[in-house]
Amino acid sequence: MKKKEMIIRSPSLGLMHFTGVLADLIGTPEMQRLSTIRQLGPLYIIYPGAQHMRLLHAMEVAYTAIKISEKLGLPRDEVDCLGAAGLLHDLGHGPYSHSTEILFNELFKEDHMDFTCQLIKGEKNMPVPEEEKGHVNMGQIPEILRSYGHDPNVISALIRRKFSKKPYMQQMIFGAIDADQLAFLITDSRFSGVNYGDISVDTITEFFSLETKYDHKTYLFASEKAIPAIKDMLMARSSMYNFYLTDTGLVVGNMIQNAIKKAFEGGELKDFYIYTDDELRSKLIASKIPFVREMGIRIKYRDLLKIAYRIKSVYSSKQLEFLKDLENHELSRRLRVELNEDSKRLLAKLNGIGEEKLRDMIYEEIKDGKITKDHIFINMRSIENIDLTEPRLKEARDIDIIKDGKQVKFGALEPLFTLFIENAVTLSAVFYIAVPEEYKAATAAFMDNLTKELGK
Repeated sequence: MKKKEMIIRSPSLGLMHFTGVLADLIGTPEMQRLSTIRQLGPLYIIYPGAQHMRLLHAMEVAYTAIKISEKLGLPRDEVDCLGAAGLLHDLGHGPYSHSTEILFNELFKEDHMDFTCQLIKGEKNMPVPEEEKGHVNMGQIPEILRSYGHDPNVISALIRRKFSKKPYMQQMIFGAIDADQLAFLITDSRFSGVNYGDISVDTITEFFSLETKYDHKTYLFASEKAIPAIKDMLMARSSMYNFYLTDTGLVVGNMIQNAIKKAFEGGELKDFYIYTDDELRSKLIASKIPFVREMGIRIKYRDLLKIAYRIKSVYSSKQLEFLKDLENHELSRRLRVELNEDSKRLLAKLNGIGEEKLRDMIYEEIKDGKITKDHIFINMRSIENIDLTEPRLKEARDIDIIKDGKQVKFGALEPLFTLFIENAVTLSAVFYIAVPEEYKAATAAFMDNLTKELGK
């Protein structure tokens, strides 16, 4: 019997061929739901071209994993296993992708990967809106995997970074250079209209090899010939993460999160994570809670809250130590490290006041009978928070390289570049306060006075 085949055109990778288990998985309702969830969440509000969906990303990751594994000569069962893990790795994403991730974690003490693995193993089914029940057959994924001889637990372990039996397989799905990053850097860049993600996937993957280490297990290595392409990829990743973390994008994300949380507390949207982007926005607009409804309308028409006060990124302790080593160098003098230390002290004092008390103080200053405390968004975060969502940013030094027939680490070959790249991703504001535009000036004046007092 001829295997089922799907041919899908990717704007970045060209024609992608999927057969067997991958073709069957793509057809499941859980996967098709991702065709209505944007890969970059609400960033389309800032970059109108960024309308590409999670389903495209999932298929591109699967295809990239397949191409790498075939080039390495892996057996067919491993090729398909890696393809399935790449395809399913984002299955549990909620609406607006990472913008609702923090709320999912806060309210349910899980993240999208926990939910993804529960769906893959059949421990949970993806809930569907009431009006869709009876029309959708959820829960086929574990059965499809088993019918092709794949263990759902292995797929889940690869996605959860807990597969230690064959390290090279784990590295291809979640590692310092993996199929996920090679896929999203190119496509996110292309649709957003920025050039940061233009990387040479062919060059990087052409020089991959499998090598045994001291623990007698097989790992993924890159040849020294791939180092220039690897450096380009790491620079692209750094630049793209700074692009993902724009001020406006963070504010829109906060608007979505605060609206959902208010609705959740009011007995609405208890299952917010089952909806698609546009369904969620419609639910917000239809809310009986005025603040929730207002946020939904503001998001629809791009009437966003504005940042009235911010503390810009401060340097990490590792960067500061490095700059102190260069204290007699012009670079260190230009960066004026002492100002960054002042920013850290101010941030600590504001954190000491606490979010709720600070909100009360601002509200008392600007209240006029119209604004509510809910309209005052205070975002407190440290420079290290990005590590929680993207641990791969700190792993460049551990990339395995074959140089002159010997196994070495990328960090040993490129120490200064590695130091830079590990600290290159920063938040444009580690602390900010956003309010409706008409209250921006009053809020800014209050915060300027407060920070002067705290600085004394």
